[in-house]
Amino acid sequence: MITWKDLPFVSDIIDLPVDLSDIGGFRKPEELLPLMDFVLNGVTAWKEVAEYVYLLNVDDPYSFFSVLREQKWIFYGCVLTGPFNLIFMSYQPVDLSHVKGYNYTVKSGIRSNYYVPEIVEKDYDTAYNNILKRCEGKIESSIFEIALKDFKWTEELWSLYCDLKYDLRIDFTPLVKKYGFKNTTFYERVKNLLQNTDVYVPFYPLEERSYQFFYFLFKTDYQKFVADCFGELPVSTTHIRVKDSLLSYVPVPYGGEREHFLNIISLWERKGIIGSHDTSIPYFSDLINTQPGIPLPAPPVPSQSGVNPPDGKRKTGRERMYSI
Repeated sequence: MITWKDLPFVSDIIDLPVDLSDIGGFRKPEELLPLMDFVLNGVTAWKEVAEYVYLLNVDDPYSFFSVLREQKWIFYGCVLTGPFNLIFMSYQPVDLSHVKGYNYTVKSGIRSNYYVPEIVEKDYDTAYNNILKRCEGKIESSIFEIALKDFKWTEELWSLYCDLKYDLRIDFTPLVKKYGFKNTTFYERVKNLLQNTDVYVPFYPLEERSYQFFYFLFKTDYQKFVADCFGELPVSTTHIRVKDSLLSYVPVPYGGEREHFLNIISLWERKGIIGSHDTSIPYFSDLINTQPGIPLPAPPVPSQSGVNPPDGKRKTGRERMYSI
């Protein structure tokens, strides 16, 4: 059985979100690793393969999953309660404005790279105090760039990427046989993938089921600052730019929601750090069209990359979706 631990170069490429030798009251290292997901989750955005993110408001969002599964390029969907109650991701532009129950698009566009702040062990009182201190000084404008990485995909690499994308802990032996590689050739292919992607290792010290998850959509000129503030929390958070907004995925311990909104969201509103913002709570998500794997998509057109309904509930008609 060959696994990611057997890769001779893995320690040089994969950075864990915490120092497993010094995690204090979090968990013992031997208890922690089996609970962590090693996800080759397309964290990097590429010129040849872009990921489009859609935040929609629809009637009966769960029923839209049958529609999503009919779309060749959609690979992920999430049902939420809130202003945007359906999120999906696709390798090509998708227009669902004709589907019965569609109301409007809250936000859509090619995503930036994921930004995942490093986690440092601390309690929540300390985290909130650190966020307050960050907000007391001068804050510089900081917008995440949507810079697409130049990486040449082949059908073989893309197929291997789809096999490894959602779990690097699988037994590699069947893949070695599937592609007819020698072990050394397989290692070279995997190394090439890891050097041109990022591995996301989510960390939930209280266990994932102990958190209420929130999606925050912020209109702010301080995107990196907001993400770094969330990075003060002792739990994994992820952040991407979609068009002109920041989409943050943040877990909050059950029972700690009041303190979270008072010490972070309300503070940022008073300080003018965030402008308009929406909050939705996910309650169902699923992978779509992942088996036997989506074929290698065509690269996005540099300027105009498809026809889509415009963002905003009061707009009608269609508009072009631009890459940035």
